[in-house]
Amino acid sequence: MPGETELTSAYSSKVASDLERNLEEQERIRGEVTRLTAELDALMHDHAVLLNLQKALRSEAPLSAPDLPRQRTGKSGKGRRSSAAGRPTLVELIRHHLAASSTPCSASEVTTALSEQHRDRHIQTTVVRTSLENLVARGEAHRTKQGSSVFYTPAAPAR
Repeated sequence: MPGETELTSAYSSKVASDLERNLEEQERIRGEVTRLTAELDALMHDHAVLLNLQKALRSEAPLSAPDLPRQRTGKSGKGRRSSAAGRPTLVELIRHHLAASSTPCSASEVTTALSEQHRDRHIQTTVVRTSLENLVARGEAHRTKQGSSVFYTPAAPAR
């Protein structure tokens, strides 16, 4: 039955192609979700700051340090969150972990290690991955791919 084998081969090829497109679309959407999650986190932080400002203005009480809005830096207008009460930011924790690691680390390895070290924090792999990619974009970390896996290492210190 040569017709059946040709038909089976055509279907197999089509299914393989559809699977590949599906995975690509999943990655695209995963990246968009990560971006939107970071944007939502920033908006939620701004909302809390604005509520505190509104509360302070109504009571005319002086603002305490954690109630102050975060400072804006750079031309893009995007601010960096500073650590409140000496608590390091997630990016600072990631930088420290990369620097202390003797081998390249995946985003999930960094998440697992930081979650174990900082049980009081809820650390998500998607946020860690986005932070790592931001460090790469700023030249503070390097990315290497091995097959479908991505590993990160700290950038060499500037001399």
